[in-house]
Amino acid sequence: MERVLPSSLDYTKILPIAAGNPRQMRREFLPVNGQTFSARGNNIIRIELAASQFADFLNSYLRFRVTYPAGAATGTVGTESGGIHSYIRRLRLEQAGSILYDCNMYSKLLSAILLPAQGGTASVAHRSVTEQCRYGNVGTAANNNDELAAGAVTGGAIGLNTNLEAQIANGGNATFCGPLVGSLFDQEKLVPLQLLSSSPLTIEIELSPAVDTCINSGGTDIPDYTVDNVAYIVSLVDVDAEVDNQVRMIQELAGGHIVLNCNDWTHFNGNIAAGNTGQQVVNVPARRKSMKSILFCGSSQTFGANTQGTVYNQSFSGNFNMVNYQCKIGAIMHPATPIDCQFQAGGDLNTRGEALLELTKCFMGANNLIGMGSLNRLTYCTADCRFASMPTSGQTPCYSPFGIDLEAFQRTAIESGVNTADKSTPISLILNIGATNLNAINVDAYVSYDALYYIDQSGVINVSH
Repeated sequence: MERVLPSSLDYTKILPIAAGNPRQMRREFLPVNGQTFSARGNNIIRIELAASQFADFLNSYLRFRVTYPAGAATGTVGTESGGIHSYIRRLRLEQAGSILYDCNMYSKLLSAILLPAQGGTASVAHRSVTEQCRYGNVGTAANNNDELAAGAVTGGAIGLNTNLEAQIANGGNATFCGPLVGSLFDQEKLVPLQLLSSSPLTIEIELSPAVDTCINSGGTDIPDYTVDNVAYIVSLVDVDAEVDNQVRMIQELAGGHIVLNCNDWTHFNGNIAAGNTGQQVVNVPARRKSMKSILFCGSSQTFGANTQGTVYNQSFSGNFNMVNYQCKIGAIMHPATPIDCQFQAGGDLNTRGEALLELTKCFMGANNLIGMGSLNRLTYCTADCRFASMPTSGQTPCYSPFGIDLEAFQRTAIESGVNTADKSTPISLILNIGATNLNAINVDAYVSYDALYYIDQSGVINVSH
């Protein structure tokens, strides 16, 4: 075998020189349907993206200011661990009268699943500045930056005066900044806004109810909040006409369209009645050419003695008292044997490793040595969240996200997931409940799927999924 220099000593290879004299610019896109919004009033924000440049969505973000009402019933407000995402109940992307992307319960997806599963200590520290979130899984000291100590594990949420780096005073406000997740916002290619001549790309945000955004030391449900100073801040890339013409030529040679491949999310909701045990079926009727994974979590439908506004109900989830779980698509089980967890009362919590590794496969592969976000022995599917009942104020974070990977060729090919486009194919989660749940359980399931966005020569985007 021929001996060659290692890449670290090969000085002949350099990065290519960028064509087109590129220029990066920052632009704020403002709402087109008002300046002030509220959870109970004008709760829809619409932002139109029209420009003659390329949009770099990986370097773009949403910004807004939140003000909570002053009054005796409103104390210090602690931000949900979902941060800016907690305020977005539904995220939609539209163009030319068509809905390209529609993720309902976006707040739950980010707060209870994606952020705990992917956002580690560095992420949480960063978001304590940009999104007013807590810093780390700390102990009882309000400003303790150490990792959560074993003796501090007492429940399933984050108390107002425990574990919070940032709080909003009575009648005060705070500004949130953060990226949007899913669809065109996640993919790496620049989006040619200049080709969308027929209609601008429109972001639609439906605001969450106030009780889903925070906890309140006043001990009551905060009825409302206002949002202003809204902008989607986009990193635009301007190039010479030569490069722009080349892109249009590529579009013509490719049959009249440019293709962007994206990872999109869709939401399904199910219920498990109080007291039910044994095999429970939650229907997930997703009709997609390539289902990549199913992520799900569960929480109580009641708050017991708690006031809803005094607990973090978006980020918290329980473990269903599950013994094992699978997904059934048609007559085929995925995986072929159930994923063992033994979360029922009396079960061995040391079996949590299998469930966590199956969740890991949905994101990065089971051989990942970095680990999964904020999930550890003290926060993931603990005994304190067995019944999926809502936690009390002052407790430590408990997360119970679950995942089933369905991709054949992870990260190396698109449309390698399970094809469920046939409308006659039943799809369901099979959850084996090993002990009685005291409360009815609400199940939020999210399907990750491949979506291809086609930009045609008339300036219209069509989606294939």
